[in-house]
Amino acid sequence: MTTEQSHHATGITLTNLPPFARRMRDAADLVWEEGYRQPFIRELGAGTLPTHKFAFYLKQDELYLNDYAKVHALALTKTDDADIMKFMVGVQRAIFDVEKSLHNDYLASYGITSEDMRQARQSAFARAYTTHMLAIAYGGDLLDVLVAVLPCAWVYADYGQRLAAEFADTLADNPYKSWIDTYKTDEFWQSSVWLIEHIEQLAAHVDDAKRDELVELFIHGVENEYMFWSSAYDEQMSWKPQWIALDAS
Repeated sequence: MTTEQSHHATGITLTNLPPFARRMRDAADLVWEEGYRQPFIRELGAGTLPTHKFAFYLKQDELYLNDYAKVHALALTKTDDADIMKFMVGVQRAIFDVEKSLHNDYLASYGITSEDMRQARQSAFARAYTTHMLAIAYGGDLLDVLVAVLPCAWVYADYGQRLAAEFADTLADNPYKSWIDTYKTDEFWQSSVWLIEHIEQLAAHVDDAKRDELVELFIHGVENEYMFWSSAYDEQMSWKPQWIALDAS
């Protein structure tokens, strides 16, 4: 049995990864693990994250999801494979039916209205992240797009499962329990599995230089995930506070 067949026989898990996925994960390990240890994630898991910091994150994530859905829509133009197209449509449906539903419940509980969201704008860091992904979606090939969106899906699944296990004794009283519950599920992880499987298949047919580029693309995405939470914890809209007005123009 080949390595690839073995993976398919046992199933892809967070600790059982095919070769190229393992290469990407190992390359991003430093920022990945520092991301899990940063204050936003630690306090979210403990249930001690201040609500105003989580509300800042929610607004940014709501805006992020709009662009994330567009990236998947653009991916449809990169392929004639019906299975891939179906997956991309499914991700968009999940964004609007599941994740945005979770957001709406939280936003309403914090008194954040639809009008507030219409007037909200992205932080400089969130915009850098989504602009990068949209640029890949417009100018890259299908493999580029799959790698660009993988960090979000994979990091959330990993952190969700780890937080649920680490803080299992206090999760019932955690005000962010529904957030953790959403991302700890195997159902959510399967989106990453689908991406990993298809990236593995496509990456097997490109040269070493292209694979190096994909690894760098993946690391960049994980770095953006780190900055997304870090800037939310600091409630940082721009690189410097005095630039906020300029950033809005």
